[in-house]
Amino acid sequence: MIKNIYVLIFTIAAVFSGWSQSHQKFTINNNWVFYKGDIDASKIENSSTEKEVQWETINIPHTWNNIDATDDTPGYYRGIGWYKKNIFIAEEELPKTKTFIYFEGANQVADLFVNGKWVGQHKGGYTRFHFDISSFLKYGQDNILAVKVDNSHNIDIPPLSADFTFFGGIYRDVFLLKRSAIHFSMDDYSTSGVYISAPEVSKTIAKVEVKSLIKNELSGNKAVNLVNRIIDKYGQTVATTVKKVKFSKSEKSKTVLEAFTIKNPQLWSPDNPYLYNVITQIEDAKTGEVLDQSIEPLGLRWFNFDPEKGFFLNGEHLKLIGTNRHQDYLKKGNALSDEMHMRDIRLLKEMGGNFLRIAHYPQDPTVLEMCDKLGILASVEIPIVNAITESETFTENCLVMAEEMVKQNNNHPSLIIWAYMNEVLLRLPFSQKTEKARYEIYAKNVTQLASKIEAHIRELDSSRYTMIPNHGAISRYKDAGLTAVPMILGWNLYQGWYGGVFKGFDENLDELHELFPNQALIVTEYGADVHPRLHSFESKRFDYTVEYGNKYHEHYFKAIIERPFIVGANIWNLNDFYSESRGYALPRTNLKGITTLNREKKDTWWLYKTYLSKEPVIKFGQNQWTIRGGVAEVGTQYCTQPVTVYSNGNSVELLHNGKTYNAEVKNNIARFSIPFVNGTNALVAKSIMDSKTFVDVMDVDFRLAPNKFSNYKDEFYQLNVLLGSKRMYEDKKQSIIWIPEKAYQPGSWGFVGGKPYQPKTKYGSLPSSELDIIDSENDPVYQTQRVGIEQFKLDVPDGKYAVTLHWAELESDKEHEKLVYNLGNDKVKEDISDRVYNILINTVCVEKGFNLRARYSSEKAVKIKYEIQATNGKGIAIDFEKIKGLPVLNAVQVRSI
Repeated sequence: MIKNIYVLIFTIAAVFSGWSQSHQKFTINNNWVFYKGDIDASKIENSSTEKEVQWETINIPHTWNNIDATDDTPGYYRGIGWYKKNIFIAEEELPKTKTFIYFEGANQVADLFVNGKWVGQHKGGYTRFHFDISSFLKYGQDNILAVKVDNSHNIDIPPLSADFTFFGGIYRDVFLLKRSAIHFSMDDYSTSGVYISAPEVSKTIAKVEVKSLIKNELSGNKAVNLVNRIIDKYGQTVATTVKKVKFSKSEKSKTVLEAFTIKNPQLWSPDNPYLYNVITQIEDAKTGEVLDQSIEPLGLRWFNFDPEKGFFLNGEHLKLIGTNRHQDYLKKGNALSDEMHMRDIRLLKEMGGNFLRIAHYPQDPTVLEMCDKLGILASVEIPIVNAITESETFTENCLVMAEEMVKQNNNHPSLIIWAYMNEVLLRLPFSQKTEKARYEIYAKNVTQLASKIEAHIRELDSSRYTMIPNHGAISRYKDAGLTAVPMILGWNLYQGWYGGVFKGFDENLDELHELFPNQALIVTEYGADVHPRLHSFESKRFDYTVEYGNKYHEHYFKAIIERPFIVGANIWNLNDFYSESRGYALPRTNLKGITTLNREKKDTWWLYKTYLSKEPVIKFGQNQWTIRGGVAEVGTQYCTQPVTVYSNGNSVELLHNGKTYNAEVKNNIARFSIPFVNGTNALVAKSIMDSKTFVDVMDVDFRLAPNKFSNYKDEFYQLNVLLGSKRMYEDKKQSIIWIPEKAYQPGSWGFVGGKPYQPKTKYGSLPSSELDIIDSENDPVYQTQRVGIEQFKLDVPDGKYAVTLHWAELESDKEHEKLVYNLGNDKVKEDISDRVYNILINTVCVEKGFNLRARYSSEKAVKIKYEIQATNGKGIAIDFEKIKGLPVLNAVQVRSI
């Protein structure tokens, strides 16, 4: 293999031995300065401005929202930011060279100034753009590049609203390009100017076409040679053409189309992502000097979607299973390096996925490059999400974005679907009941826009399919005529999460096939929010636990696989991502990823790996849950809890502290009940696959809570209890496990009186609040509470204890932004009333007239620690004396000191 790589490198080096030094492309990411706010562009070079404006030194990629979009303060800066850089430009042989600046992405309106002069503007935050800055430069000296970027809400630029954060800034690479005066044109929406297509592919022959756009910025007659070579992965030339191209004095551009035939081609597929390279060069006809060049990937494959039988690649059936992806990372927002994008695609491939929906916007070029190399089939879409503006300007911007998307990504063999308009009839600007006539006009305009985009995309590229992803209100899209527009219908379905029950998903799939028998169907989104530190053995919808997420995906995958007419499915999402308007268990974050913001693999990632990967897999479920806790069973010194092991073997042997348990693997899961003891619990899982033994190990630090203190054999140390909750929460930073409440029994501990707080919604009650709790990194501790609690009692041995009480007032009249995608839990407004009560510990009043809202305000974490003595065998009794309203308590900690 190494020898083959050397051959390829040598071949390419030989091809470019005559390459002009004027052809250069390099990043200029370092040593920019940034200012958040607006500046008079005419003063950008003024030295006095330097004193007034506090510039911050930064490197690109950069976003100004990576912190303020994730903090406890609602909202984030949407406005103008300025970037500036000094760059030395050497003397050039003008007019024989041209200089360009090339942006891979800036959100969302970017204006470029060079040496104080405005060069141009680009609208749209997710596509590439460039400017010719040759005539603005001062050669042989420093030049000032300044970029004004604005991510303000703009009714004419999609996206208008969505369940993700619109990070502002120059968040992808910036390049400086130098080209000969005769070069491949970048004017066609900042592409390379070379387009590859394969209009006919079979196992025996492939016909390839290379279209080159050549630009001539010289005066006078000029002749060049256009040279095309197709080389295989080992560097061997399999086809070549040379064509002389003549420019007269008045000709500034030409389009040249060349055709090739490859016999017995190597076919591209997920199992064999074989890539040829197409090397296209412009040579000076007299000297042979290479004036410009392009290298583009060529993957030879053919495919089709069958509404009944599914997807076929190279004539073979292939179920498309994978994920969606957002471009966020922990504390970085969307300003990621190439390596971080590469890592994500490797995560998908490692899991065994073969399909990526690049949602909801074109992403970094590295993403599709990696899909090509690793064999991941992909769709990409423009960011029309949730709503449209009924204006000509909005329509024109959408059509431009579609053309940018198609042309910039044309050459990727992994790409099979162009998409647009995600869930555009979800949150309607006009009521279907009270504003029926106006709604019908809006729906008609949405469909007209879809039809224009559809026609434009098909005109640009007839070889790929088109798709619109819709949410589950089927009749709304059908009645509007939207379902008749694209070739493929995508459906974002969340039965059992945003509403309904799991079996509703199965019924929905069958209904869709019956309604649309002539269109391929893809489940473009499905998922449940999972906080990787939350657990429950009585899990339910909207509790954000690992266990509920596991049940959800186990059901959905089975339903998808059983139906051949579902050609593919994309989990929502590969990774957790930022959504500033969310509260939930981890505020500002959508938690439906199968990995976290820093790419920690959740249970669901491992579950899908056992489903999809061809290599042997054995992995403990809940493998990150290393600090567990629970109450000792009556008369014992252990607590029995379930343990799962994911495997694609037939059976699993589990050893727990030396004792052996065995279980069959059913639906890729082996399930055990393990009696955890206080302290370290060593777990070893083994499975024999392909005549080899595969092993996974996990050590669990189990914090056994007493059932009766008199029977507890170890010295009591600490107890952490969530009131009004059936969840467990692992706080790794503080090495704490919070366990669910229980009712008091003599000799033990627990609450007396009250009921769990369950906020009401239009669709029923929720198991916890979803408010963003201020001043806490551990929101789940404060999002549940017991309302009307009378007492919390612990029959602890005599001694000195620290008792910490935790509160957050969850009844709030604060105005919150309505989350666009918050289906299924639209909170019903409740009357807000004061609650005033006394708190006594062992009959001593520690808080008189305690009024949580008046003293601390709503939605704010409050904790107070009290040091007390337990004497005369009376333990600890915390009493709540009602004065007005109902007392509440969110959590309690008791620690011996």
